[in-house]
Amino acid sequence: MTEIVWAIGASGFTGRYLIPELKLAGYKVITERVDITSSTAVENTMLKIQPDYIINLAGISFIPDGESTNIYAINTFGPQNILDACLKLKKAPKKIILASSALVYGEQKQEIIDENCIVNPINHYGCSKWAMEQIAKNYQDTLNIIITRPFNYTGIGQDNKFLIPKIVEHFKHKKSVLSLGNIDIWRDFSDVRWVAEAYVQLLKSPNRQKPVNICSGRLTSIREIIASLEELTKHRIKIETNPEFIRQSDIKSQKGNNQQLYSLIPALETPIKLEQTLEWMLD
Repeated sequence: MTEIVWAIGASGFTGRYLIPELKLAGYKVITERVDITSSTAVENTMLKIQPDYIINLAGISFIPDGESTNIYAINTFGPQNILDACLKLKKAPKKIILASSALVYGEQKQEIIDENCIVNPINHYGCSKWAMEQIAKNYQDTLNIIITRPFNYTGIGQDNKFLIPKIVEHFKHKKSVLSLGNIDIWRDFSDVRWVAEAYVQLLKSPNRQKPVNICSGRLTSIREIIASLEELTKHRIKIETNPEFIRQSDIKSQKGNNQQLYSLIPALETPIKLEQTLEWMLD
């Protein structure tokens, strides 16, 4: 019998790539939308679908998108409603994947961040995800939950309000000027297609009570991304620094350790190089 995956928040950027991968893997994918801030709506939908697996991608992912009350309602208490509804099922889902974020780590002294680092969120988004993780611990005795901590990832279809799509768009249209904040910051970037593959394989991975990083393990600066796009397009853009785009809470460098991810799913392909992702986005 075909197993059912309820992909919550599937209409977003990640879902665009995850849904086809799940179907290719032989799952029946349900993408029914639900207001996860409504416990009643979540419970009713859960009882109707009776999923074998759940992947929750719903959330406010762009920090300026919402006031703090909305961020916590969706990112923190929405997943709690999902877990509460799972307890009402006659048969609990085989696995529940809850997407957290690498922003729970905040500023760290060590260069490479693994899952044993003490969390240190420095904004409402990071705090909302950390609070979600803490709430989920209360359900781990009865539900098989895996919490992922994705680092930055990008690809075709990501909103241009995010940094890399914004930069790529300027190069695609041969703009002469690009207004940015601090370009001397370093991040661990992945390709959304690789991230989607990781989620699919995690459904069948061994059980793990602790969170797992989803990251490339490579560090790239915004300045280097601009240089790569100049090389790919043979076009140069004047970079202007806009103080409004510089946040005091910006982390200078954040590089992840993906050893735990590969210990769970050793068959996962090597992360796609960022240069290949940029070339794909330009096409």
